Formats: sequence, C-alpha cells, structure tokens
Amino acid sequence: MNSPNFVFGSALVVISIGYLLKSLGFVTTEDAKKISKFLMHTTFPALVFSTMIKVQFTSELLWLPFICILFALLCSFVGFHIFKKEGSEYRGILTMGCSGYNLGLFAYPLIEGIWGWKGLTYAAMFDIGNSFINFILTYGMGNYLSAQGKKGNMWKHVFKRIMSLFPFQAMVIGLLVNVLEIPLPIFLTSIVDTIAQGNKPLVLLLMGIYFSIRLPKKSFLKVFQVLGIRYILGLSIGLFLYYSLPFDTHFRNMMLICIILPVGMTLITYSDELNFDTSIAGALVNFSMLISFALMWILVGVFQMAAA
Repeated sequence: MNSPNFVFGSALVVISIGYLLKSLGFVTTEDAKKISKFLMHTTFPALVFSTMIKVQFTSELLWLPFICILFALLCSFVGFHIFKKEGSEYRGILTMGCSGYNLGLFAYPLIEGIWGWKGLTYAAMFDIGNSFINFILTYGMGNYLSAQGKKGNMWKHVFKRIMSLFPFQAMVIGLLVNVLEIPLPIFLTSIVDTIAQGNKPLVLLLMGIYFSIRLPKKSFLKVFQVLGIRYILGLSIGLFLYYSLPFDTHFRNMMLICIILPVGMTLITYSDELNFDTSIAGALVNFSMLISFALMWILVGVFQMAAA
C-alpha cells in the first residue's frame, strides 16, 4: 500500500494535466468521449475481469452489493419525493442524480493506488450492486419520468443495454471463471493484466478532460440539493455502519469510501437519450467528483485507512 498523500497528490497532477490539455485545445470533450469508449471496451473490462477472477469470496464480501443497492434505493426514494413538485424538465434528471456511483471512471485508480488488489476486490463487489443501480434503477426512473422514455418495452430495452456492455460481460465471465474454478492459461491472464494496467492513467486523464465547473445560475441550487442528499445521507449512514458492522477494518474502510463516491457518468448518457438537461447532468458528475475526491482524501487521513 502506498502513502495516501502520494496517491492523491500524483492523481491530482495527472488530472490537472488532462484539464490543461483540454484548456490549451490539444484535446476536446469529443475526443474524451472517444477515449472513454475505447477505455470501456478495453482497459476497464480487463481490469474488472482480472479483479473478479482473483476475488476470494467470503460471507462479508456479499454484504457490499446489498449495501450499495439499499443505500441507492433510499437516496432515490428521498429524491423522488423531494423533487416531486419540480417541472418535468427537472424532476427526472434530479431524481436520477440521487442514485448510482462512478467507480470505473473515478474510484478504481485511487483505490488501486492505496489498497492494491485487495481494495479493488471490495470495490468490485460494491460495483456489482452499482451495476444494478446504474443500469436498471437509474435508467428505469429516467424512463418513467421522461416523455421520451420507451415505456412500452422499457425492460426489454434495459436488458439489451446491459447485455451489450463490455464491463458487465467481463464481470459475469470473471465471476463464472472464479466460481467454477476454470483454469486459465498464464499467457492469457498476463495479456489481460497488461491491458488492465492502462486503465489508471487513462481514467485520471479523462477526469481532467471532462472536468468543468460551468453551471447555469438557475440550476445551482437544484444541483446542490441532489449533492446534499447523496453526501449527507452517505456520510451519516456510512459512519453509522462503519462503527456498528461487525466486520474487519478493510471491509468498513471500503464500505465508507464507496458510499460517498460521485455520480455515475451514465447520467450524462441517459440525460441526452431521454431529453433531460445535460448541463445539470454534467454539473452533478463534475461537482460530485470534486467533492468525493476531497472527502476520500480526508477520510483516508482521518481514519488512517492506508495503514489498516
């Protein structure tokens, strides 16, 4: 495990390089979308697969996807009722913003840097629950609250979307290989591990390229209402579980870190597809990345998580 200050500091430098490259015009947001698509079809699935085949399943690990799902359901329920009086152009995107996390394009490089493969194991288990939330609950709510939603065949559409995702396929295949104890050639696993190593720098650069703090004044309060729901509930419930769950320190550390992660990048894709305000979606993603980065750094220092 590395020094948290070194991990967060070096990550901040790489993120800043990405932001600088965009500011100087060397890359654009459109370029970032292409890089992100490349990443989601190569390095990230490889990282997910490599992690899943190495997971040593224990009863406590199985709690993580359930904690993720239950907490996201709570946030969604709160948001659904708090924003029920908002107009149709706002209610959908604000309610969707209350659930789902960004692990693949935010948390994985930081977690790997501090806790290594063991940390990624916990994060990957949390991400199993997050897959259900991002691709079923969040998208389902968006369809329900949008005039553009495909309500007639929504679940068929959702199922096709999930099955076509390379990271999800890598997760399922990796789990099957692990559970069924299927032997894999060292040559194959070596290639997958090599590809997976490219995920960290790409993700950090993308965070910088995507980052923006532009936000229409009329949406400012709405964005921070959503972030307030996520982080107030996240810290309150996360700290309660941290001190009450009878699991080891590694489990409680990763649970607390994961429960305050930022809004999933899928929110931008969904808002565009369902004709919601993409500027609000982008602001939720960007501001939550900034807040989560700072909170993670603080929590790791306060709880001395890297020394656990």
